[in-house]
Amino acid sequence: MTTLNSESDTTFPSDRIRSDGNGGTAIRDGSLAIIEFDGEGHNTFSTDKMLGIAELVWQLGDAPEVEAIVLYGGDGRSFGVGGDFNEVKDFTGGSEVNRWIDACVDMYRAVLSVSKPTVAVVDRFCIGIGLQLALCADWRVGTTTSDLRMPELKLGISCILGAPLLQHRVGPAVANRMIIGCDRWLGSNALADGLIDELASNSDSLTVGRTRARTLSEYQSVPFAHTKAFVNHSILLDMERARIAAIAGHRAGFASGNSAQQKMRRIVGENH
Repeated sequence: MTTLNSESDTTFPSDRIRSDGNGGTAIRDGSLAIIEFDGEGHNTFSTDKMLGIAELVWQLGDAPEVEAIVLYGGDGRSFGVGGDFNEVKDFTGGSEVNRWIDACVDMYRAVLSVSKPTVAVVDRFCIGIGLQLALCADWRVGTTTSDLRMPELKLGISCILGAPLLQHRVGPAVANRMIIGCDRWLGSNALADGLIDELASNSDSLTVGRTRARTLSEYQSVPFAHTKAFVNHSILLDMERARIAAIAGHRAGFASGNSAQQKMRRIVGENH
């Protein structure tokens, strides 16, 4: 197992490589790399974890032997349910919020910007930061138990970073229903509304994701990279504007002492 911490190291030297900190592990599968997130249960995202995932994505993007990247929450685990409860509960609206939002945006930018195909395998809960990360991928494989939500307003926090991703990926109508209505989209409905691109059984989701990633990796790399860059250019511009607004909104929200994380616990249960 090799820790990736050198910008000049652009090879995949072993079957498994880890990010610095608590991001995840990249598992080599032929020409694919599967990033399995660190954590357990429903999979929350701490600041350090998001920075680690971004690091892995960029490193794999530079590795010539990797042709596509799969994002995966782990066997029997949710893709992700938002910020790490134990970290966010201590936020008071200061500079810690800036670092947290910057880590979110940097993780999203890595997936949106890496020139290689990215596939998100989405099972169980895919909420908040988890859903936003999945929306950054080029393709999303869901399951019958996929539960996608953007419940920020219902929880008492602003939903700014998710807005440009939803508006670009699924359009303003679905975006408005998800942001303002805070409803849940289950597997087949998520497929119908474009939140996921392909539906698989729970037991086959990773296999289907790997198959899709291999299919995308067979495209000519230069046309794919240029097309992806053009498609995602406006999202990246909007994401930078959203970064500024999100920092202001979240700083104000956390300073007000809302109980968003306690409400999230009731949605997904105590096993996170």
